[in-house]
Amino acid sequence: MLKLLSKYANIIKEYRIVKYERAGPSFRLRTEITLLDDSVLYIRETVIKGEARKYSYHWQDKSKRLLIRWDNAPDWDVKTFPHHKHIGNELNVEASYERTLEQVFKVIARKF
Repeated sequence: MLKLLSKYANIIKEYRIVKYERAGPSFRLRTEITLLDDSVLYIRETVIKGEARKYSYHWQDKSKRLLIRWDNAPDWDVKTFPHHKHIGNELNVEASYERTLEQVFKVIARKF
């Protein structure tokens, strides 16, 4: 992840690793990244036994309003199930082809 943060350093103001736990092939990561416009990207990623992966990349503006949240919780019936994104509010759900942190950073970087 540090290589990725370095790659997008031009849009990152600061970051904080809130939690990192690892047990063999399983890990849990929680990170907060403040971007140059003071928006924040909250990262939650969990890998279980090196296979099952749960993620949520929650991007909100400096007023704490949701911009986009990408996640794979199986709670919405979309073409890319379970991968989806919430745009602007919790109920505005669309299919998502961004499934990794790097893909999310690419989307965010285009907005800068």
